[in-house]
Amino acid sequence: MAASRAPCYIPSDTDGHGRVAQLGERGVRNAEVGGSNPPASTMISLPPMLCPKCRTENPETVLFCVRCHTPLKYTCPACQHVQRSGGTCEKCGVDFAKYAAMLLFRAQTQAEAKRAQSRERVALWKQVILIPVTGGLSLLKFFRAKAKGK
Repeated sequence: MAASRAPCYIPSDTDGHGRVAQLGERGVRNAEVGGSNPPASTMISLPPMLCPKCRTENPETVLFCVRCHTPLKYTCPACQHVQRSGGTCEKCGVDFAKYAAMLLFRAQTQAEAKRAQSRERVALWKQVILIPVTGGLSLLKFFRAKAKGK
């Protein structure tokens, strides 16, 4: 079992008020030896979060209500600011619904572009495979239609 060490006092090092600085167990200086740190009762404590749906008190650290799982904190998709209310961001002003709709529209557009590119590749390979059967005429027809913009 490890022996507990007594606090080490350094008489030559004072804090400017005539009090002697004290080293803790690991050699880290304590704030003040005189004990003028404020008691825990005077420290500011945040009120617990109340769920807007079921009015249950929840700790500050949770994202969802522990009883009904309603979101208690919302994260802005644009700036990652965490806030207690949804709708619009308190920091950057982004409307969450409009931002989500824009992301959905962008994803749909990108998916459609990939599908069109895939269809074009498949059509080209189909014509390349048909070269022995058609003598290359279907491939020429394919390139002519593509040049016209069909």
